[in-house]
Amino acid sequence: MDLRNTAGPGDDPDAILAGIMVATATAFTARTIADGYRRHVFPVCRMDEVIVSGGGAHNRTLLAMLERLLSEQKVLTSGALGVSDDAKEAVIFALLGNDFMHGFCNNLPSATGAERPTVMGKLAFP
Repeated sequence: MDLRNTAGPGDDPDAILAGIMVATATAFTARTIADGYRRHVFPVCRMDEVIVSGGGAHNRTLLAMLERLLSEQKVLTSGALGVSDDAKEAVIFALLGNDFMHGFCNNLPSATGAERPTVMGKLAFP
């Protein structure tokens, strides 16, 4: 069935199809995130909050879907905690750099396949 045939008079069938595709992708993303938490996080760790950052933090529909799918957890954005939603990469690089400077192992062999925990990073001068 071509969903563009559901358009009414004056509706743009391609715009309707594009909206359906975006809605489907958003729902798929929310379900995939929720499924990942249920399968891999909740069995080993109690989680009261799920913090969303990056582009997804700006998507009200995605956030509403996550709130519905993860009803036992409070879903909030990093911005609500005082950390810019758009600073995801800057924050992780700062954390990784801090770990390197203090000699802390900052990899997870069970997730990366590495042989052992190790201090990752390199100090490079200009």
